[in-house]
Amino acid sequence: MEGQMQAWKFNLAQQPDQDPATLWQEVMARLFLPAARPLEPQTGFFGSATRLVSPLGIELTRLTSAPQQIAGRYVRQSDGIWLAQILDGHGTLATSMGDIALRTGDVAFGPVATHTVLTLPVEFSLLYVRLPRLALHPRLLGPMPVRVGMLTNTQGIQQVFSDTLCSLGRALDHLTLPQLRAVELVLSELLISSVLSDEASSLGSSASSRRIALFHRLCQTVEAELADPDLNVQKIAKLQGISSRTLQKLFSMAGRSFSQYIRMRRLERCRGDLASPLYTHLSISEICFRWGFNDAAHFSRTFRQSYDMTPREWRNANHAAVDDKLNAHPVMPAAVSLAR
Repeated sequence: MEGQMQAWKFNLAQQPDQDPATLWQEVMARLFLPAARPLEPQTGFFGSATRLVSPLGIELTRLTSAPQQIAGRYVRQSDGIWLAQILDGHGTLATSMGDIALRTGDVAFGPVATHTVLTLPVEFSLLYVRLPRLALHPRLLGPMPVRVGMLTNTQGIQQVFSDTLCSLGRALDHLTLPQLRAVELVLSELLISSVLSDEASSLGSSASSRRIALFHRLCQTVEAELADPDLNVQKIAKLQGISSRTLQKLFSMAGRSFSQYIRMRRLERCRGDLASPLYTHLSISEICFRWGFNDAAHFSRTFRQSYDMTPREWRNANHAAVDDKLNAHPVMPAAVSLAR
């Protein structure tokens, strides 16, 4: 199929002369995951992995393996959020609030590089997703901290999120590049809606939680209005029924001014479109105008100041990187090549 992504694959069964438990540890390191400890005799240990990396750096990995405990943290990870959904089997997630039982379809999550213990006592299939900071909407990273936790698949947006991840995990071998690009957008938005709604409910009705909820509603409103070149504080404040002073104070508490936030979000939208194969038919000027910039020269200067390259250099570099991924060999070489 045109644009078919080639997954990185590994299966312990293809390495019969290697110690399976030791080799699996090397595979986990290759996937930037913590150490795994078999829960059954190592002689019967098995495992396989399939991995894709999206253009924005979102890592999607499906693991199928014997019972084990995945514990610790991988400090070499860049900042971001991880997700783990059990596609088949069940497990237990250790959190600061105690152990949480995970059933098929439940989604564990947490900040990258945080110590986590996930126990999988039966044969399992697991989808692991790592979303780097650059692939996440700023709403998710502040002002609300993200803890280690779990989302159930029983109702509302969390069920939509769970069903999406489940379908993604089972279709990992067959995604095309345009489909993977769409996955990037969907995952980020569903993660924001699911995690933030879960976190807000745990905060109760305090003044802090009300401010956080209002801030995220403001960000959602901004997203819907980004294409308007005349977007300003007064318009967003009016749409949310608050004063301009209150709006500016909320953004200041989140570490940036309203105008800085608008500029950052417009740049990120343009940056995403420039890297996407879906918008190669649009010129750089057309892309900047579609996200609310009204001066192409100003956009180019601002883009370069923010990302240390011009919009054209960014577009060319990403299209070259996509070509390299499509031409990459999908099968992992022998175990010795895992050494770092």
